[in-house]
Amino acid sequence: MTSISSDYSNFNPYAGTSLSGLLQNTSATGTNNEDSSAGVSTDTDTITLSPEALAAANRESIGLPATGPLTLSDFETTADEQEEIVSTLLASTMEALGIDADQQVSLSLGNDNEIKVENSFTGSDKLEEALNANGEFTQAFTALTASNEILDFADYLQEKANSTSLADYMDSDTSEADLFSLAAEHAGIKAASGSLETLWSISHEETPYSYTYN
Repeated sequence: MTSISSDYSNFNPYAGTSLSGLLQNTSATGTNNEDSSAGVSTDTDTITLSPEALAAANRESIGLPATGPLTLSDFETTADEQEEIVSTLLASTMEALGIDADQQVSLSLGNDNEIKVENSFTGSDKLEEALNANGEFTQAFTALTASNEILDFADYLQEKANSTSLADYMDSDTSEADLFSLAAEHAGIKAASGSLETLWSISHEETPYSYTYN
């Protein structure tokens, strides 16, 4: 069984990357706004989840088991479940906007965390706006995108492993710049301690996902 294990001790979703904010940032805040002139404290109390609890909340937010090692079957299950939600919500939104039910719609998740309608048709701008304003849809589509990008990246890595070997690579005409680039990428991955956010960040860059309805 293929397994993807993660150390979530320093989990911070996509901090410092273009994917910052794709997962939820969970905290609880309470504010006392009583008048300070009456001698009542106006301090703000903030409760922030531990890294482990935040990691669990983020995993749950995209339909994954909260704890334990992740396997490719977990991502497959999430993709299937979230695609059904995406399809249902998209169909109802199109109906509400008067868009032909047979209209083909292609969607992707941009690095700006916005859902993009990739094809142009009558009402496509309004549809894009409505989908981004629907929290249930954006969460389901984020989960669908994350799961499929990681699954596609796993396939990509398997194909690379089957088609190349280290000896073949070192015998090729590799430039100095290529070597530095590979070294930097490897160092970056090691520094991230194999975290889920790093896996998705690489997957999002290498194997971006596009969803097609109809």
